[in-house]
Amino acid sequence: MGHNICALISRKPIDENVIKKFQLAVAFEDEFAIVILEMDSIFYWSRKLNLSFESQNDKIDWACELVYHFANELGMERYAIIQTDYFAGIGEQSASLYEKGNLIIENKSINDVLKELGVKRKHFADEFDTLNLGEYRATEYYYWDNHNFADKKTNMIAGRIPKDSS
Repeated sequence: MGHNICALISRKPIDENVIKKFQLAVAFEDEFAIVILEMDSIFYWSRKLNLSFESQNDKIDWACELVYHFANELGMERYAIIQTDYFAGIGEQSASLYEKGNLIIENKSINDVLKELGVKRKHFADEFDTLNLGEYRATEYYYWDNHNFADKKTNMIAGRIPKDSS
């Protein structure tokens, strides 16, 4: 089974009013918020806010001005941006850590960055599994208008792709 997500991860609390304003999908796992970033949503808000979506990192799709803006608006002082792209165990993953918008650690394993963020392993699970990141396999699932996967989860707020009213 494949896994392809880009997400912004930080300790809670985050400003849920901002999540709703930007219609972002978010999962809450233990002490952490996982904001799942979706391409059409990124393009919409980049255009609407006149902020760049061009990544400053060749291994992470959305390490960009817009996502840094989201992190700031959400009240995230220390946060990770992670990227997975693999199928049947073959592929890549990467993560970077930021503090107050400044890059601290770049392009390390997701577990290494989550550990630096303060994720504590549980039992035999690594940091990735402690946050149940294996459950969040594809970004678009959490932004669908119909049959949105987040609607079935009590720990999530469903995202939506904003539509301009004409």
